Amino acid sequence: MQVGIVGINHKSSTLPLREALARAFQRAFEKRDGVLLSTCNRTEFYFCARSLAETQMEILFLLREEMDENFEHALYSYFGHDCFNHLGRVVSGVDSAIFGESDIQRQVKLAYEYARKKGELSHEIHYLFQKGLKIGKEMRSSFLMSKKETPLPVVIQGILEKNQRLVEDSQILFVGNSAINRKLISYFQFRGAKKLTLCTRMKKGEFPKILIEDWGVLKKWDSYDVVICGTYHKNHILTRSTRSLHQTLLFDLSVPRNIDPKLGAHPKLKLYNIDQIGKLAQKKSGEKEITLCENVIEKAVQRQMQLFKERKQAKWRYAVSQ
Repeated sequence: MQVGIVGINHKSSTLPLREALARAFQRAFEKRDGVLLSTCNRTEFYFCARSLAETQMEILFLLREEMDENFEHALYSYFGHDCFNHLGRVVSGVDSAIFGESDIQRQVKLAYEYARKKGELSHEIHYLFQKGLKIGKEMRSSFLMSKKETPLPVVIQGILEKNQRLVEDSQILFVGNSAINRKLISYFQFRGAKKLTLCTRMKKGEFPKILIEDWGVLKKWDSYDVVICGTYHKNHILTRSTRSLHQTLLFDLSVPRNIDPKLGAHPKLKLYNIDQIGKLAQKKSGEKEITLCENVIEKAVQRQMQLFKERKQAKWRYAVSQ
């Protein structure tokens, strides 16, 4: 298959570099055919080309135009079978900061659907993502669902309790009507939280049944016990305050980051970014378990690659016979 990927993730780089490259990828590939997968833990561009090596060099050139710092050492590239295998590991959650986490499958699906609407994708890219999503689904239903992971809401609740904050008593501000924030809100409501507020720019869509505020509420973000940011924004949403700060816990779930990292140095504030939260949530999976997952994915990829080859040969034979 003539497919390839150039990307960066939580294992290959620091958060600041990943943040800068996420912006660079967004600017560089707005008008280019392919699938751009950008999450809090990774940014990857999947493409199809006659010459994968040449296209890889073109991608690096586009990124250099957007970046002021050295970044090539943190990027990885996979072609053909290796690209397919990598996507299988990503969709399955085996390559995630939280082993086996499930939200990545939804994120991959949304990235693929967005790319389909934006422009024409090659038959090979369609096959790659449709079968990659299928492999991820099979892995979850047959293997990963039986494994115990620590979900993000549980980790955040644990951090609150460590800082003497109870979910049911805390005033919590959620910034952004994102899927991850809605998931957190649902969990906190289940745990008895009553003082929840959602700040959003959206006028239409699916909203949780809590207090909804517009962007203006951010002027008093420092009056809340907890602020959780999970939205896309080009610049920092929370910056320095001119008022006397309240004792506030800050959670930044986004890349690029929503919260100015300098706020973490304030004595009355505690700031947790996505990498710090991921480390706290990381389940220490044994080597045998990880190897088993990777072997299952590898076999599934080999099976789908063989099917792709057979279908292509069948079409060629049919065309020749006409």
